[in-house]
Amino acid sequence: MILRNAFYRDLPEERRLYDYGARTDGQPVYRGNAKLGTPEDADSWIMVFAKYDASGNTIEEYCRAGKWTERALLFLEYV
Repeated sequence: MILRNAFYRDLPEERRLYDYGARTDGQPVYRGNAKLGTPEDADSWIMVFAKYDASGNTIEEYCRAGKWTERALLFLEYV
């Protein structure tokens, strides 16, 4: 297993971006991770899309690689 894909929260020299969509409870809908200096339109972002139940608990997560700027399109089939 490649360390970069092992656990996104614990990697040094990485940048993390969050998109909360319409949520106001502090739970991100999209999480993105890439090496420092990676442009948002580069294909090397590792992203997670999360679904939540009515109580705010995570019920599903999907992970894909792609451009942070195209995250909504990338996960459109899971919305």
